[in-house]
Amino acid sequence: MKTPASTSPEIHKVIAVIRSLCKVHTVYLIRQLQVTTTHESATRLSKIRKPRSHYVFTMLIISKDQVSDPKIFMNEVFNKTQEQITLYSIHYTLKEANNKINYGCNFLNRVLREGTLLYTEDNRIELPGSYLCHPDVFREIKMHWDKRLEHALYFEEKSTICEENPSNQGRYLLLQQAIQQACLGLIYVFWEYQPSYYSLPYLLHLCEQFSEVPKIIYPKKSFRSQLMYSRLCHAHFNLNEKIPEDPSESDSLKAEHLTYKFIQAARREAN
Repeated sequence: MKTPASTSPEIHKVIAVIRSLCKVHTVYLIRQLQVTTTHESATRLSKIRKPRSHYVFTMLIISKDQVSDPKIFMNEVFNKTQEQITLYSIHYTLKEANNKINYGCNFLNRVLREGTLLYTEDNRIELPGSYLCHPDVFREIKMHWDKRLEHALYFEEKSTICEENPSNQGRYLLLQQAIQQACLGLIYVFWEYQPSYYSLPYLLHLCEQFSEVPKIIYPKKSFRSQLMYSRLCHAHFNLNEKIPEDPSESDSLKAEHLTYKFIQAARREAN
């Protein structure tokens, strides 16, 4: 089966790029979003404002071979589409997908039944049976969430400890870990899925498919807000590479406050 003719040109473009990067068997669309921004260019006599569209796709990609590094894969898609398409991809091999379906995977059950089939080579993907609602499944979900919440609260609490020589870079790293753990817990509660890639923007984007909680962390229009978000996302890199730089304590305390709000909102939704 080829890509459906009714899909948008952007879908055709991204499917072609995906197929050039790995041996694709099946692609499902989970979500798509078009973001329009205004690009301003100046001439000697006037300023010209042009709308610019950017597309964001969340896809399940089932391939014949393992995709070793999802980060490199997604960056390649971004670059090969002239930075017009951002892809958030979830990867399984064909063997993994069929094994999980046979075992009873509620995440694949949901995507294969509710997602949009964009491309498939043949019918070697077996449609799953009914949704698993056994009490043991519920207990497993609750146990997973409780452990993730425990980790999130641990990192968040450690970031609040008063010290004589506080490290604001170190605080951002602790806060990043706290948000990541809360995201991983939410993703398992709502999707019963465990990501193999842990970038903070990636995890927040997956949570955004079913929750409004990521809006607490996403940056507002101000430069300070965007800088704070960037420091949360790149905390590990900044701690290791930007030795002379030390963010202001007031900014890191603000990030701490947002992290606390995020964890509490995630806790309410999970409960």
